[in-house]
Amino acid sequence: MSTRLFSLTSLLLFLSILSLTSCGSSDRFTADNGVLDLREYDFSQHISLDGEWKFVWKDSSDVQADDQSSHILIDVPDAWNGYKYNGKKIKGHGAGSYYLTVLLPTRPAAYSLESPTVGTAYNLYVNETLMGGVGIYSNDPDMGTPAYKTRIYNLGNQANELQLRFDVSNHHHRLGGLWESISLGYEAEIHEHRENRLAKELFLFGAIFVMGIYHLGVFSLSTRGKAALYFGLFCLIIGVRTLTTGEVFLHQIWPSLPWQVLVKLEYLSYYLGIPVFFLFIRLQFPDELSKRVGQVVVGVSVLFALIVIFTPVNLFSLSLLYYQPLSLLAMAYVVYGLSLAFLRGEEGSSMVLIGFMSIVIAFINDILYVGNIIHTGHLISVGLIIFIFTQAFLISIRFSKAYFTIESQRTKLERTNTAYQEEIEIRKSAELEVSSHKDHLEDLVMERTAELERVNKQLEILSRIDGLTGIANRRQMDEELSREWKRMLRQKRPLSLVMCDIDHFKLYNDTYGHQQGDKCLTQVATAIKESVNRPGDLVARYGGEEFCIILPETDQQGAKQIAEVIRKNVVGLDLEHTSSKVASVITLSLGVASILPDRDSQPSLLIEAADRALYQAKGNGRNRVEVNLSE
Repeated sequence: MSTRLFSLTSLLLFLSILSLTSCGSSDRFTADNGVLDLREYDFSQHISLDGEWKFVWKDSSDVQADDQSSHILIDVPDAWNGYKYNGKKIKGHGAGSYYLTVLLPTRPAAYSLESPTVGTAYNLYVNETLMGGVGIYSNDPDMGTPAYKTRIYNLGNQANELQLRFDVSNHHHRLGGLWESISLGYEAEIHEHRENRLAKELFLFGAIFVMGIYHLGVFSLSTRGKAALYFGLFCLIIGVRTLTTGEVFLHQIWPSLPWQVLVKLEYLSYYLGIPVFFLFIRLQFPDELSKRVGQVVVGVSVLFALIVIFTPVNLFSLSLLYYQPLSLLAMAYVVYGLSLAFLRGEEGSSMVLIGFMSIVIAFINDILYVGNIIHTGHLISVGLIIFIFTQAFLISIRFSKAYFTIESQRTKLERTNTAYQEEIEIRKSAELEVSSHKDHLEDLVMERTAELERVNKQLEILSRIDGLTGIANRRQMDEELSREWKRMLRQKRPLSLVMCDIDHFKLYNDTYGHQQGDKCLTQVATAIKESVNRPGDLVARYGGEEFCIILPETDQQGAKQIAEVIRKNVVGLDLEHTSSKVASVITLSLGVASILPDRDSQPSLLIEAADRALYQAKGNGRNRVEVNLSE
């Protein structure tokens, strides 16, 4: 009776959390025809900018970013897939601009805007001022770069009206657009709300991860405890999913993790979590859940997992449409089996059934949330916490019985240990004989070690130099950037980075051959290095025909001047390039970014800003220097 009460209390707690989470802003304040009137909103808490936004689909480079003359109305949050533009349905891949006019109270106040993950890259403009973005937005599939990151933009004091524009591009996922709610509120409240959400999600992850490690530890004590193994693996899988959804903590822990890998981990945590969880439940109730059905669930899930591993995102993301109904069928079958076990009076069946229902409710919520039917957020972690409370109690009871058996075997093991004493004595005598040769072996080891150290020092030097151009390679560049970042952080001095790329170098290789191309790279690298005179500056080959220059204690204007000197010196090499679409000689496109390092940012932010400026230089005609002004 007590176990049923415990499980029922857990389920009621989950339903309360679900009802609170689903509470959003009043339906009174929703966007209509691209306008959201908040003049009467008190901003006691942030508000989601949901409703009808104006949308311009940019199917060619002729469409200007601020052209709203030909627009449609599109719901936010929602993917743009399926909406009709000029009589044609919009597909997942492409680019478009979202427009929203927000009417604010007349009294100025400091506002902030929180943008969740977007499909799959964007630039944000507020009152025609670029505030920043995530990924690299481009109408060209070869230029765009996807990324997932939740960001808060401090808008400063605002009043009367805000003009918002999101330029969104997607060339890598099946869905594109503003698929999650964007929030607006007072600066302090937005930051506090995010900190509270971070604390909650970190608590959920920590509880799930610790429980997974605990059950794997229980399994290590007895390899026959497969229930603990499956449950521990399931907790770790859901823990990984927690890191790849919502705030995407995995990106903060590992900023250089490719976006494609991040999405693969998100899908794999879903496709592998279902079969592991099914095996865990079936192990407890083998008579009610068919082994053959379990094999089908595992086989189908492994097939979908292989699709995720070996196909790109835009293909395997389509598999979700087919796996979701299959997983719902699997859950319905588990509910049937648990109900049958409950009617038969199986031990622990009531606790497992009620705990499992919290998982089912959370799972259905997540499906509806991903499909933009409801806007509650991901709740599978909350459902799992409820289930963990019930299952941990049940598994603890079962394993306590096993511990009694282990205790009864302790005496037998002690007797066996006595029998091993003779063998230990024999091994000790063998160890004494080996120790007589120890001195000779130590001298030999020291000699070999010294030789290896000399070789390793030589290899260490070579590992930091690019073999073709003779300048620093990517490894040395990363180390030097990290070192200068810390130094500039201590000294509170600016740090600048210049990214440059040889224009149309592939055409150069195709025309003159790879040997001449290598010679060209060497000459350009030498010209760049000779253009940078200070001892503290570093010129490195970033990869292929890309070069990077680290400029400590250099502000944005100084870095731009150095970049312009580099560009002119490379043009001055007068290296013939008849296939170039820019000039008849070799030219460079350069991107400049400067930052004053702080403890809340990382060097990767500077690289991303310089790379974005480089792409802007290419997009604006090449053979030019562009400065990133958004960071």
